Amino acid sequence: MVILHFLKDITQDILRIPTPLDLLGDVREDLSLFPGYVQLVFVVIGITSFIIEGFLLITIPYVLRTRVITKLEKIVIITLIGLGVYFLMVTMFDPRFKV
Repeated sequence: MVILHFLKDITQDILRIPTPLDLLGDVREDLSLFPGYVQLVFVVIGITSFIIEGFLLITIPYVLRTRVITKLEKIVIITLIGLGVYFLMVTMFDPRFKV
């Protein structure tokens, strides 16, 4: 799942090229309701999430091979939970998903 989202970020947000991954959709959050500094925080977190996805692509295979719970495994779990919360938040700010 992390690989798909990482590739989707690269093709949709950075390169802006159409690919079959576009069928998975693209969240277009509307942050205009918030002050400029809150919008900036979301942009910084978005950029950071891309870097975190790269980190997870490297560390998840390593963590899955080890049998002992390590500090790295705890960091990976916390990072996955944090990304999940972030993705949920930006999805809630997409006008298409308002209830």
